[in-house]
Amino acid sequence: MIIPPDILSPLKGSRGMTLLEIMLALLVLAMVVAMVALSLSGSLNVVSETRKQGELYHQAQVALERISDDLASAVMVNDVRFQGKRMAIDGRRADSLRFASMAHIVFDPKHDHPGMAIISYTVRPDPRNSGDLVLLRADRLLTPPAGQDGNGEGDEGFLLCNGLRSVRFSFTDKSGETFDSWGASPEDEKDMTPRRLPVTVTCTLEFRLDRDQNTSLTFSTSVLLPVGLIQAERGGGGGS
Repeated sequence: MIIPPDILSPLKGSRGMTLLEIMLALLVLAMVVAMVALSLSGSLNVVSETRKQGELYHQAQVALERISDDLASAVMVNDVRFQGKRMAIDGRRADSLRFASMAHIVFDPKHDHPGMAIISYTVRPDPRNSGDLVLLRADRLLTPPAGQDGNGEGDEGFLLCNGLRSVRFSFTDKSGETFDSWGASPEDEKDMTPRRLPVTVTCTLEFRLDRDQNTSLTFSTSVLLPVGLIQAERGGGGGS
């Protein structure tokens, strides 16, 4: 087979790529791949951070709504004092709260019923994540069904939220003065006669966002206690 000269003529002047040209091409390709990988990694980090913040927002919303419902239904009972204690764990606020409320949650309608309950909030170190705190909620009926213990003593309750750095409660009386504790002095604990409830309670939850950068997200809500407001308007009862 004879190849025409006009077909071979362009091939005579062509040459292959040199090693330097190949290395330059690989270098450009590596730079492009690195830029794409860096951009993708940044996008994934943003997505992960956004998802984590979304989970914290949801957890905080659920916890604060539960606390608000419990406090809004707080009542005065002779044998149960409204007590808010300023406490600390590893130098961080880990306040506790205990009071009577009509916001008892019925999980098993066959063996439980609505009614007045002792509700308490306590903070404990997180056993799974060193340095974090967990918030626990206990809920025991004052008049439990037959065969059940309703005093609530020694029962820390169920996990309400985790990943916390601190939990703070503050209390406002009828004059607008704010306190870090309420009805928690030794004198108050010995005297179980009814005392007035705070007018408002503010709950502040601080969640750990990034352990390496030591950042956090803080959520806060203030709850008006109708019984405390009525007491303030009437001007009766003892002080805090």
